[in-house]
Amino acid sequence: MSTLKKIVSTSLAASVMLGTVASATPALAWSKWHHHGYGWAPFAVGGALALGAVAAAAASEPDCGYVREPIYSRYGYVIGYRAVPTC
Repeated sequence: MSTLKKIVSTSLAASVMLGTVASATPALAWSKWHHHGYGWAPFAVGGALALGAVAAAAASEPDCGYVREPIYSRYGYVIGYRAVPTC
């Protein structure tokens, strides 16, 4: 699993946990800042949906990266390395 996928999946899990806590909290607890409406639940759900879309897009991409390959001289000695893209 690539680093980007780990970051996205961790962020998604954290936002879902936050959304669960925010939507489970009664509206009366948020009355200090907001006297009417649904509290933080719409924002939490919207954030979870947005991160879910990003996670789905990241999961559908192939794992591409770069591999270091040696560069040889005409006598067979390694004189350096180059990055070669792989998918």
